[in-house]
Amino acid sequence: MFMLHQHALKAGAIALAVLGLAITACNKDNDNPVQPPAARSKTFKVYGTGTDAARETGAVTVTENTDSTINVVFVLGKNKKDTVHQVYFIGGNKTAPTTDTLQTKEVKGTGGAVSVDLFRNVKKITLRQAAGATKEIGFKYDDAVAYAAHLKVRHSLFSADTIAIGNFGKAAN
Repeated sequence: MFMLHQHALKAGAIALAVLGLAITACNKDNDNPVQPPAARSKTFKVYGTGTDAARETGAVTVTENTDSTINVVFVLGKNKKDTVHQVYFIGGNKTAPTTDTLQTKEVKGTGGAVSVDLFRNVKKITLRQAAGATKEIGFKYDDAVAYAAHLKVRHSLFSADTIAIGNFGKAAN
């Protein structure tokens, strides 16, 4: 009987060891953690006007954040130091604008590159339309890059001269 008892203990210990190995091998905690999808971004060129019409003077970049919000940032390379330039983000392409305004901003020129956050951490935006009407639209990454718009920079409040212009999203294709 003593022999049977010893044999049962050895068999139980072996079974326990095998079960422990099986559980450890199946444990998913040791696998590589799930990686978030890589952030998507797309940049659209902005050009000068007049004799600078073929020269890239800035860029608008839309970037997707890990929480599905987006940022839209405009960088203006050519600007006049100490002048407050007017930035307009408008629906439609630059040759056929709509009355939808996505955003208006001011940026003080430095003579060097300046950056303007047009949108930060947004999923929706409010379009300003003709006669003061507004309309809220989804503006996640896919919506933004599919939206036909353009960006226009005027010299200042006192001068309607356009110093930079470029298409964005669907209008750029």
